[in-house]
Amino acid sequence: MQLSSRHALLLSVGLGTALFMAPGVATAADSETVATTISAVTVYADRAQVTRTGTVELSGTRRYAIEKLPGWIDPESVRATLKPGSGRILDVTVETSFLAEAAGEGVKAADAAVREIADQLGEIEDEEKVLKDEIARLESLRAFTIDKLPKELATRDISVKTMGDTLGFVSDILRRDRKALRELARRRRELEPELAARNAKRAELAVQSQLRKCTVFLEIEGSGRATLSLTYLTPGATWEPNSELRVVGNGQKVSLTQYATVVQTTGEDWDRAALSFSTQRPGEVLDVPQVGGLLLGRGGAGLGDILGKMDESFGRAAQFYDAQNEVVAQNRMDWADNIQNQRGIQSRVAARFAKIAGRGTTAHFTARTPRNVRADGRPVRVPISASDLAATVRLVGVPEASLNVVRTADLVNETAQPILPGRVSLFDDGAFVGTSEFDFVAPGEKFATFLGMYDRLKLGRGLDRKRSAIERGHKRTSLSISYEVTAENLSDQPITVELADRVAVSQIDDIEVDDVEIPKGASQDADGVVKWTATIAPKQVGTWRIAYTLDYPNDLLARPRQEIRPSKSMSPSAAPQAPSLYDQIEQFEKSL
Repeated sequence: MQLSSRHALLLSVGLGTALFMAPGVATAADSETVATTISAVTVYADRAQVTRTGTVELSGTRRYAIEKLPGWIDPESVRATLKPGSGRILDVTVETSFLAEAAGEGVKAADAAVREIADQLGEIEDEEKVLKDEIARLESLRAFTIDKLPKELATRDISVKTMGDTLGFVSDILRRDRKALRELARRRRELEPELAARNAKRAELAVQSQLRKCTVFLEIEGSGRATLSLTYLTPGATWEPNSELRVVGNGQKVSLTQYATVVQTTGEDWDRAALSFSTQRPGEVLDVPQVGGLLLGRGGAGLGDILGKMDESFGRAAQFYDAQNEVVAQNRMDWADNIQNQRGIQSRVAARFAKIAGRGTTAHFTARTPRNVRADGRPVRVPISASDLAATVRLVGVPEASLNVVRTADLVNETAQPILPGRVSLFDDGAFVGTSEFDFVAPGEKFATFLGMYDRLKLGRGLDRKRSAIERGHKRTSLSISYEVTAENLSDQPITVELADRVAVSQIDDIEVDDVEIPKGASQDADGVVKWTATIAPKQVGTWRIAYTLDYPNDLLARPRQEIRPSKSMSPSAAPQAPSLYDQIEQFEKSL
C-alpha cells in the first residue's frame, strides 16, 4: 500500500532516509549540481508527491544541489534516498530564493529589445507624418493649379508644355511619396508582431522575477556511482475518477474502464513519469497518541509536534502557491480560469474521497499507460484500471413515471480494486447511450447500473374511463379507478420485461382503499408498489389492469389540508404521502 507523506516520515528513520530540514547557508557555487528528472508522481485530492531521480558520482564528503524546483514545495515533506547504499546522506537543506536572480539580466535585455522595436516604429510614425503632410500640400497645389489653368492661359503667355511639366513633376512626387508610405506600412506590419512577441517575453521574465524557486542541498558521504531520489509534496494538483461502461456482445458481459482525470499547475511538467492516484488524505493520520504508542513506543511523546509542524509547513506552501498564481494570472488571461477549474475539482473529489474514508478504506491506482501531464491546468485523462464483469441484464419499465423501457445490469465487482465514485459514460455496441453516476463499490460488492433506453418495447398507460366512475352517497363518496397498462413488442424476438406500477395506500383514517385488482402473479408491497414480470411475443401487445376503489367523506376536498391528519397507526415515514393521495382524489374527481 502506498504510504502517505506522514507515514513515510514516521517510518523513514528506520529506512535510512535523510529528513533534516535545518536552515542552511549553502550556495550553488560551493555545490555540484545534480541533473534530475521526475520519475514518479502520486496525485492526491489537493496535492502531489513528486519523486525526482538522478545519478551522482560520490567521492568523499561533498555537497550536491538539485536546483530550479518550484518555490512552493513543502520543505517538511522533503526526503532523500541513495541506492545502492554505498553512500550516506549527512544533511538535507532547502533554500528558497527569487527567480529575479536568474532573470534580472534577461529582463534588462528584453527591455532593450522592446525599446529597439519601439524606436523603429517611432521613426516610421514620424516619417509617415512628414509624407502625409507633403502629400496634402502637393494635392492642394495641384488642385489650385488645375483650377487656375484656364485663366492663366487666357491672360498670360504660358505654354501648354510648361504647365504639363509642372503637373507631371507634382504627380511624380506624389507617386514617390505614396510608394514610400506603402513601404512604411509594410515595415510596420513586420515590426508590430515582433514588438508583441518581445513584450510577451519581457512580461514573462518580469513574472519570473517575482516568482520563488527552491534548491535542495544535500551533503553526502561515500564513493562510486549512486542513484539519488528526492521526494517532496507540492500543492497545485488534483484528480477526479470517471469511468466508461461498455456492453459486450449479447449483454451478458460488460467492460469497465476507470480513468483518472488529472489537472496540475505545480510548475513542473510530468513527462513520462510513473503516475499513481490515491484517495488518501495526507494531511490526516490516526489518533496521534495511538500512532505514537504503536510506532515509537511510550517514548514517542514528540510525535504530535512533528505532525503539527508538517501541517503548518504545507499550509505555508499552499499560501506561497496561491500568491504566485495571482502574479501569473496578471499576465495570462486564461490562468485564473484554469486555477478556478482545478479548485472546483478539488472540492468535488475531497467530498467523495471523504465518503470513501468514512467506510474505513482508501484506494490507490497506478496508471496503465504513460501520459505527459503539463503544468498548464488542462485536464489529462489517464486509464487506471480495466476489467470485464459478468452482467445480468434486465429490462425495466415503470409506465406511471415514464413510458420508456430502460436496460439495467446487475453486477458484482469481481476485481481486487474498488470502483470509484463519479461520472460514467455508457456505450452499447460502440454507440454512446448516456451517462450515469457510480457510488463507491468495494471488491466483492454487488451493484446495479443503467445501460440506456430500450426502444424495441413500447409502453402505454391510461385511465380506463369505462371502468372508472364516481358515486356519491348520503355521507361518503366511492371513487373507482382503473388503469390499463400495455407493452407492445416491436421486435421479431420475445421480450421479457419487469414492470412496476402503484395502487393507492391510505394514510388517513377517513379514506379506505378496497377492491384492489393487480396483474396475475404480481406482488404488492406496503407502499402500494406493484411489480410483475411478463414476456411479450414478437409483434404482440401485452395488457394488464391496475384497479382499486377509494371510499371517503363527501366533504373531504372541502376541508383545509391542515385538518387532514394521517392515521395514528401509520409510521412517521408514511405520513408525508397523505397530501399526495388527497391530490390524487382531487384530480380524479375533476377528470371523472
